[in-house]
Amino acid sequence: MEQIEYRDICGVPCIILDPSSEQLGQIVLYHGWGSTIESYKFFASLISSWGYRVIIPELPCHGERGSLNYFDKESLQVNFWPVVFQGVQEAEKIVAEAIQYSGGPIAVIGHSTGGFITAGTYAKHQQIQSAIVINGSCAWVQFEELYREKNGLNPMEASAKSLLQQNDPLSYIRMNQEKPLLLLHCQDDTSIPIDSQLYFINAITTEGKPADHIQLIDYARVNHQITLGMLQKIKEFLDKTLLSLR
Repeated sequence: MEQIEYRDICGVPCIILDPSSEQLGQIVLYHGWGSTIESYKFFASLISSWGYRVIIPELPCHGERGSLNYFDKESLQVNFWPVVFQGVQEAEKIVAEAIQYSGGPIAVIGHSTGGFITAGTYAKHQQIQSAIVINGSCAWVQFEELYREKNGLNPMEASAKSLLQQNDPLSYIRMNQEKPLLLLHCQDDTSIPIDSQLYFINAITTEGKPADHIQLIDYARVNHQITLGMLQKIKEFLDKTLLSLR
């Protein structure tokens, strides 16, 4: 049975699961909007059973670090991007400590809002060997523009758009075309529609991104969930991209 530890890493509450077998690598696992690190223990336990050490960081404004009215649209619009930006900044320190703990390979996985943080972390932090974005987005400006259009909101102000462009993973990933990235997305996702991920894949393909490094797999007739099929793909991807680096 894996060992479970609760502790802060650089001020961020985390749950850490160490595998009962030989450690094959490390995974930083990000939960979604309105969720908790506790609710991701089962997911983390499954990954740990594959031989990986798993760290689940708490998102800003969640759990011990406060709360929001997560299902209020106005609260979401005001707080979503600050939570994502802060999560990406914190990830750099969390990854650095994980690497100090063990020099082995490390990947990041995130679902929903955690998927946005994963995309930003993958794009900006070179220590990450690979990443999996589940029902998230790697094209932030495109996502925000589509969200505003769908919800009848005014276009972004110039300053807000500039800040988002500066942090958009799409720009960084265009400059680094070597690290593996797996995108898993539900076709009928109403929370984070698949459109911006399709845009991202098209943009990367235009830039000549090798198909074997970045892959999008979609799942029909499913809404904003993590499916059993996704779990199988996650294991295959981790074993392929991390075990070869040991």
